[in-house]
Amino acid sequence: MSFEESLRRITNNIEDSLGVAMVGMDGMVVEEHKKDPLLDLQSLGAEYCAVIKDIERVSSSLGLGSGREISVITDKAIVILKKINEEYFLLLALGSEGNFGKGRFLLKREIAFLEKEL
Repeated sequence: MSFEESLRRITNNIEDSLGVAMVGMDGMVVEEHKKDPLLDLQSLGAEYCAVIKDIERVSSSLGLGSGREISVITDKAIVILKKINEEYFLLLALGSEGNFGKGRFLLKREIAFLEKEL
C-alpha cells in the first residue's frame, strides 16, 4: 500500500475533509490528497512546520518532552498536525464544522501504518 492510498483513506472517511498531507520537518510535502483543489497544502505544511519547531523548542526548554499533536481551530478551518516520527508529520485540514474527533482518530490509525513504511 502506498502513502497516497493511506492519505486517501483519511480524506475519504471524513465528510468535511479538505485535504491531508505527509510533510517532512523541512516543510516540504512528501505526499498529499485533497478534495478542495484550491487548498495549498504546500504552504500550510511549510508554515505549520515552523510552528511545530517553535513548540518543540519551548516544550524541550520547559522539560515537557516532545510534542505529538497540534490542533488549530480558525473561523474557516480546523488543522490537525500529528507527528509520525521525528522526520515527518501529517497535516489534516477540515472544514470549520468538521468532525475533529474523527479526524484525530483517522490520523492515529494511519500513523501506525506509515511508521512501518518509513
